[in-house]
Amino acid sequence: MVSTAAHAEPTSPAPPQPVAAAPAPLKCDRPENRQFDFWAGLWTVVNTKTGAPEGESLIEPIYGGCTLRENWCESGYSGGSLNTYDRISGQWRQTWTDASGAWREFTGGLVDGKMVLVWRHPNLKAPGKTAQERMTFTHNPNGTVRQYMDLSPDGESWSEGYDYTYKPVAKDARPAGCDR
Repeated sequence: MVSTAAHAEPTSPAPPQPVAAAPAPLKCDRPENRQFDFWAGLWTVVNTKTGAPEGESLIEPIYGGCTLRENWCESGYSGGSLNTYDRISGQWRQTWTDASGAWREFTGGLVDGKMVLVWRHPNLKAPGKTAQERMTFTHNPNGTVRQYMDLSPDGESWSEGYDYTYKPVAKDARPAGCDR
């Protein structure tokens, strides 16, 4: 018997299959991605009512302008946040952490031209209640930014937490007191 394998025609390799192109990366070029840009800058921060110094803050765009990174410092304390517009939820998100180990997740967006971000969490002093911290950022005509934070133990009654004004620092100057 003769083997048919010896008489088989050689086969050519299969033609290469086209490689699917990787999807283009999402860009942060929507108007919503620019809503919080007014907060970017190097700032001296003061108490809005008294003018007393409260701290310093550097807010800078990173990751192709998709995120604002906040670096906050005051005497004996520092912290910071990442702020990003989430196109899926249609909300802004801020993740805050600091030198005390605190962590907070704020969500929100523009309300009447102001950036409003809220952190909701269980009230440890009143089980069953949801406490809230609400920050409202206002871009003032004079180039300053006001950050007003109020607190609620139950989502119904509110009290002031702090009221700060961010004053821009000249580009060639550095605020004193914080190591960056």
